[in-house]
Amino acid sequence: MASTLRFYVTFLTLLLFSLWVVEAHTSRKLISIKEQEGQNISHLLKDGEFDDPSLYMFFRIKDLKLGSKLLGYFNKNDLENLPPLLTRQEADLIPFTNSKLDFLLDHFSIPKDSPQGKAMKETLARCNFKAIEGERKFCGTSLESMLDLAKKSIGYDSDLKVMTTKVMVSSQNTKSYTLHNYTFVEVKELVGIKMLGCHRMPYPYAVYFCHGHKSGSKVFEVSLVTDDGRQRIVGPAVCHMDTSMWNADHVAFKVLKIEPRSEPVCHFFPLDNIVWVAK
Repeated sequence: MASTLRFYVTFLTLLLFSLWVVEAHTSRKLISIKEQEGQNISHLLKDGEFDDPSLYMFFRIKDLKLGSKLLGYFNKNDLENLPPLLTRQEADLIPFTNSKLDFLLDHFSIPKDSPQGKAMKETLARCNFKAIEGERKFCGTSLESMLDLAKKSIGYDSDLKVMTTKVMVSSQNTKSYTLHNYTFVEVKELVGIKMLGCHRMPYPYAVYFCHGHKSGSKVFEVSLVTDDGRQRIVGPAVCHMDTSMWNADHVAFKVLKIEPRSEPVCHFFPLDNIVWVAK
């Protein structure tokens, strides 16, 4: 058991490093979203309504088919702007609860009313929200805790595997992390799969919000290509078939311009997210 745990921790460490998550542990920087120089995507936005291209991660299940076209945005964060990844020993020394927010802000020298301070408060609140009916959720503050909680949530005897989103180009082309038109060229449903999607949260060190549903979600492995055929996206996508319990103000309903809770919502995963799957 111990050797298996060491293997998973070593494997996931290498995986996260490839996702630009590992940074010197002495760093105290929060995630910062910087505008990419010279990038103007206003002409690609639907009706000029959304100024955040990352909102194009959502799509409707009717679009999940070969030959279907949609706008997509798969951004890469810079290494120097990412928070450090802590070991369990380090993370366990730092409280992770709303009641200790003032202490944490002082510990990390972050003003309470600053954008970073507000982001910390929102992350702690989200990690402490009660799960909705049928939902599995937790926040992992270290590699070891994320692995332990994933196995506890999905099943200790499950054969866990990791999926991530990858940007692929030929040797003569350069990867582009701007908004593009993409076409589905491969769509494969992973039948009978249990899934946990882990999203990196804004915090002074790496925190992953992981959640999944006991039923009512479909998991796919998809491949998309840009209009010029130079770039391919390969990775997981999930469709939440039952959104009846979602907050009516969920951003996905606004992005997709659909009646809240009326139909399934699908989405891709950003490059720095981790998806755990098991049969």
